[in-house]
Amino acid sequence: MTAVEYVPGTWTAVVGERTWLLLSVAPGSDLVRRCWELVRADEPLDEVLAAIVHEGFRAVSGFALVRVTATEQRAVVRGEVQLQAVTRSGAVEEITAAGVATWVDRGLDDVALLRVTAGPGGTALPLRGGVVLAGELVVTLSDVAAALPPQPAPQTEVVEHTVVRQEEPVDLPVVRDHVAPPPVPRPALARTGGVIQSFDWAPRVAAAPPAEPVTHTVLRTNATSPGDTRMLHAGNHRVRARRCPSGHLSSDYAVHCRVCEVLLPDQVAIVLDRPVLGLLRMSTGDTIALDRDVVVGRDPGGDRRHANLVQVGSETDAEISRTHVEVRLEGWDVLVRDLGSTNGTTISRPGCPPEQLAPHIEQFLTPGTRVSLSEQVFFTFEVGG
Repeated sequence: MTAVEYVPGTWTAVVGERTWLLLSVAPGSDLVRRCWELVRADEPLDEVLAAIVHEGFRAVSGFALVRVTATEQRAVVRGEVQLQAVTRSGAVEEITAAGVATWVDRGLDDVALLRVTAGPGGTALPLRGGVVLAGELVVTLSDVAAALPPQPAPQTEVVEHTVVRQEEPVDLPVVRDHVAPPPVPRPALARTGGVIQSFDWAPRVAAAPPAEPVTHTVLRTNATSPGDTRMLHAGNHRVRARRCPSGHLSSDYAVHCRVCEVLLPDQVAIVLDRPVLGLLRMSTGDTIALDRDVVVGRDPGGDRRHANLVQVGSETDAEISRTHVEVRLEGWDVLVRDLGSTNGTTISRPGCPPEQLAPHIEQFLTPGTRVSLSEQVFFTFEVGG
């Protein structure tokens, strides 16, 4: 079985069966409690990462989050913490977030041992699972080796105490690196709000040559009647919120304002219709307020009564599928999902390498993330007042 050891320290370690987290917050905080519940339930890495990101970077200055299963081997590192991954062949990879404003997201290949360090070394103690104060975690893996592809035997054995057993694979995607186009400067954030009514931002034009950018975006809003607008704010569109001194709304469990990042004062949360969660800034310069779900494609359609349908590109643009990608709102979360497009969808988070979305698997969108449908068509998620 997997063996975990820790060196006592000042950070908080959250240790599960296949997910390990070391973060710079007090062990008695609500964030640690939420992370422990997710880790104990063996939730995917993105679920734990979303809980951490919701608190804001000022509340969590550093963390290392690692999950290793038969099909998901991934690490996310931020701040003053280092991760050392050793493969079965003896190769060593050092992962740090030095000089990165957000975090570093890496896939791990054939990993056999993990060492997460955020403090001075010392005497290592065994740990089966739970929450402890630690400065270092050492995880010796054994339960994923049998499910990994076979590797040629090295001339010199370097990994010791590894026991192999078969484990039933978990049906999760493997995210691989993908080359994305270079970043494009964008204008200042436009303040938007309310429900967008049906209109076109620009007339249809002939398809542009491949070397030139797409020059038009068409928005079709399905919910236009008062009854439809009431339906739009039913169910999970009611949220609990707190206000910052400037009046911006954030979730009731946030520590800092999601817009201006100031510390939220103590207050009783209020329940109201979910506000606009930001906007999508299209590669054409057009903006779409996130007051509801958004579907983007060459000619989006289907049974999406309360979604904004955004038509991009041209009818002859083979790179973009008719219904290509969806941005979905759930509570305070903004999620993105490739809808099984022909050429795929790539996301580029700030400070992280581009990655291609697995079809029909949702991922959280963080402010500043760019979503590319093709070389010429993309949009960026932004948060404003």
